[in-house]
Amino acid sequence: MVDSGPAIDTRPAEPGGTSERGAALTLIGVVCGSRAPAPAAAAGVSLQVQPGQSVALLSQPGTAAADLVHVIGAVQRPRSGHVFVDDLAVHRLRGLELDRYRSSRGLLSTRWPLLPSLSVTDNVLAAGLSRRVDAATRERAAWLLSMTGAADIAARPVRALTAEQQWRILIARALVQSPKLVLAEDPTPGLDPRGAAAVLDLLMEVHALLGFTLVLGVSRIATATRCQRLVTMHDGVIIEDELIAGDDVWTRGRIDRIG
Repeated sequence: MVDSGPAIDTRPAEPGGTSERGAALTLIGVVCGSRAPAPAAAAGVSLQVQPGQSVALLSQPGTAAADLVHVIGAVQRPRSGHVFVDDLAVHRLRGLELDRYRSSRGLLSTRWPLLPSLSVTDNVLAAGLSRRVDAATRERAAWLLSMTGAADIAARPVRALTAEQQWRILIARALVQSPKLVLAEDPTPGLDPRGAAAVLDLLMEVHALLGFTLVLGVSRIATATRCQRLVTMHDGVIIEDELIAGDDVWTRGRIDRIG
């Protein structure tokens, strides 16, 4: 057999070079939700996440994990506790500082779906509406559409896209501002098994490529094991925190799917 040489990476180069790497995350005694916490949960969630790490927050039901993701993203405020992203005290932010923080992190959630009135490209650019859309941002949006496998559907109306295609656009939108922190809800509900696997593969691949910190709120162990670290929650507290051993995330995702 003839050696064809090393595999060639055909992915387009990132505009402007490599993104700034991930943010450090620290939670101290964070209590979420609108109801009074159970006595066992009074201490809240305390957690440290290293820059560039991918972490799955697992809860049953998934509401507790989703609430914590939204508190980290400053979509909702904690009942109590402290949230730090790098040296920024997120729990104290107000006004323009809060707006700047919200625009600086990537958020993947169906609570903020694509806008049917906008084109695919403009949906990606919509993440930066508070900023002037310059040529560099448009170049990055085009690069992200190519990276997520959505360049060929950029001209289609949003209403004509499949659920999997919409998730690809949501990932591109979340990354257009080069965030150091990406916060995501579980993308698998509403997707068929093949589409769910494809979207999770894509999310893990762009995480490995760009190096942002990823926090993924899930309710299924099969989704959680895609990340490097699994944090299991119950009744508002962490009951298990483990690193997931094995191969790299890209390979492990495919082994899980085949097996």
